[in-house]
Amino acid sequence: MTIFASSASPTRPTRVRWKGGAIVFVLCFVAYLDRIAFSVSASPIMKTLGIDPVQFGVITTLFNIGYFLCQIPGGMLIRRIGPRKAMALSILAWSIFTACTGLANSFVMLAMTRFLFGAGEGPVFTAANSFFANWFPSRERGKANSLMNAGAFLAPALGAMLLVPVITALGWNSLFFVCAAIGVLACALWYFSVSDRPENSSKPNESERTLINADSENAAEANSRVPWRMFLKQRSFWTIALGFFGTLWTIQFFIYWLPFYLEAERHVPFAQVGGYTSISFVCITISVLFAGALSDAILKRTGSRFLSRNLVAIGGLVLAAACLVLSTTTQNPLGTVLWLSVALGGAGFAQTLSWTMATDIGGPFTATVGSWMNTWGFIAAAIVPTVAPLIAKQFGWTEVILLNAGVIVLGIIGIALTKTSEPLLSRRQSSHISAPEATSTR
Repeated sequence: MTIFASSASPTRPTRVRWKGGAIVFVLCFVAYLDRIAFSVSASPIMKTLGIDPVQFGVITTLFNIGYFLCQIPGGMLIRRIGPRKAMALSILAWSIFTACTGLANSFVMLAMTRFLFGAGEGPVFTAANSFFANWFPSRERGKANSLMNAGAFLAPALGAMLLVPVITALGWNSLFFVCAAIGVLACALWYFSVSDRPENSSKPNESERTLINADSENAAEANSRVPWRMFLKQRSFWTIALGFFGTLWTIQFFIYWLPFYLEAERHVPFAQVGGYTSISFVCITISVLFAGALSDAILKRTGSRFLSRNLVAIGGLVLAAACLVLSTTTQNPLGTVLWLSVALGGAGFAQTLSWTMATDIGGPFTATVGSWMNTWGFIAAAIVPTVAPLIAKQFGWTEVILLNAGVIVLGIIGIALTKTSEPLLSRRQSSHISAPEATSTR
């Protein structure tokens, strides 16, 4: 069942896929709204519960541990029941534990709640990427994945400005109850609006179905055993993970520590932290949309996935590393934020195109490759929240920023070595994998 009606003529493709993409945009916005609520609330939460920055970092690390532990199980769930149902279950889980965050009255309760929240949210981006793999031809996947990432980063861009006044007026607890209610509404929107595949929906016309299936990569995802042994022997399976590790390290630092860094190190008043933080996330929101469009345009012109995916992502990471270093050369808060904003925007290129690369090399195993890649990204995300304040306490926040720039180099190496023009499974290898079984996905 869908709520979308087709008004296009039979000879012109309908745009049902883009309406589904718009809903993914909304879901990712809601998912990240809670994350920025937690980071913007850092100071009042620490004051209320009597915890220090290192303890707060541990709580954030526990969220990311829960998140990465559920990546591969989440990928398995998506392959079994489809992205529609898997996403709905994930949204409901994160909404429950978002509400529980507002009820937390101790370090232990807050830590447990955030761990379970991370576990619940784990399948979201892999499910969204699988939905895009099913509904979009390869030449549109850069733009499709940019919707997913733009939604995620628009939340910090708007949330930082909107949530600080709410915290000031009502207290930090109320934010999480509101976010939980929004999550339930988003779950209903998703579940009753989309289908797993075009063939499961009556709304796209034949022209849109033909466009979506323009390449063989849109074949239905196999329900056969995942050939892990074969994957683990292939270089690209490891290098895409390394690339995402280096990319997510810095992006997640911004998510969790930028507001506190600006307040504690750059002496920005708490009332102004939201506005300064928003500048950086407006930059990355725009950059991921641009990266997706640029990548698809280069692919259309050159036919080269390395140029359109890898090289564009590498360019973004090089820019990010350079700007992180330059941000340490100024003491002016606005100047620092501008350098950091460009750095975050550059990293956004790599985050968006990494998901597209996962589809390029994953083919019918997109959920598997995406969950593997995201596991390593959130291993980085689990390390940086605790490591950052420890290094800052021992050496200073400048050294944290420089470390972020160094880790980005790992991302550059990983993406450069990923063979996006070669699927992980060749046709000859695929023939040895057991035939797909019938699925019950919608």
